Amino acid sequence: MQDRGRSGQGQALRNMERTESHDQIDVTSAVMRKIYQYEERNSSQRSGARRRMVLIASFCAVVLLSSITVYAGTRFIEIRNHEGKIVITSIAEQSYPYANHYIDVLNKYEAELKKKLKPGEMAAYYIKDKQIQAAETLNPVHFLYVPYMHRSYDEFAKEMQATDTPQLREPTYMPEGYLFDSGSIQAKPEPFVGTPEYEHLLAELKAMAEKSPNDKALFYKMIPPTKGASSMVRYRKGDYQINIIAFSKPTDSTVQVPSGNAEKLMVNGKEMLLSLTELGSAVSYHRRLTWLDATGHVLYNITDDARDPLPKEEFAKIAAGIMGE
Repeated sequence: MQDRGRSGQGQALRNMERTESHDQIDVTSAVMRKIYQYEERNSSQRSGARRRMVLIASFCAVVLLSSITVYAGTRFIEIRNHEGKIVITSIAEQSYPYANHYIDVLNKYEAELKKKLKPGEMAAYYIKDKQIQAAETLNPVHFLYVPYMHRSYDEFAKEMQATDTPQLREPTYMPEGYLFDSGSIQAKPEPFVGTPEYEHLLAELKAMAEKSPNDKALFYKMIPPTKGASSMVRYRKGDYQINIIAFSKPTDSTVQVPSGNAEKLMVNGKEMLLSLTELGSAVSYHRRLTWLDATGHVLYNITDDARDPLPKEEFAKIAAGIMGE
């Protein structure tokens, strides 16, 4: 059976990374394309989920594994916990030639569904499309949650507490000119692959598809949002932005960060991974700082803006402010 935490985490990350703008939330396409990827292990179903997340994560979606091109010259960095287990590692950035096509197809259907949802609502949906079905044979049910966009940190904090979402402390330091823009959470998608509830939901959606005309492709069912899986705040300076995200993470999983170059950064005694994107990368950030909290259950990520890159000293100050030390 697939690990429930990992499955939910993958979908939540995917939804969070689709937040291209907090003025007009786009929960249809992208923080998996920009932030990092999770490596999942064990069992055939976990392998299927891993394939989905890995192929979505690098600016991408599920595509053909045979099309991977790995960039050379990457410096690999590992961070271990007190038991000596690797918990965060950099990996070579990868290119998926067919990823954009998959994203375009998926976005088309999600944009259609998003119009039917209000903030705070969640839907499970199934796409009767050969390309999507071929890419996601083991996990054909998608989930879409439209978050509330909070314009004050206090309101954002109330929702984090009410939904038992990973807590994201308000930073005590931000680079000059950057002001709080918005905060939002992403709900954990449930039910999870491998459970009777999931199979029942899939059967229900497939039945809708089988009874419908051939020209209809999107089928969905409203479901109640569950507790939050991730929290995100955005700070802006004009058109520039800094994003900070806290993800719920199983302790036995390893975080893989695609990077053209990476280094360790020590902040208040905590090892962190500061990664740099390749030149010409499709992502909109320049660097990202990744670390785990003391429990190993919460993963933090800070990304800057490629048009206004931050020196590593600024990343360290922001992280220290979030840690409250």
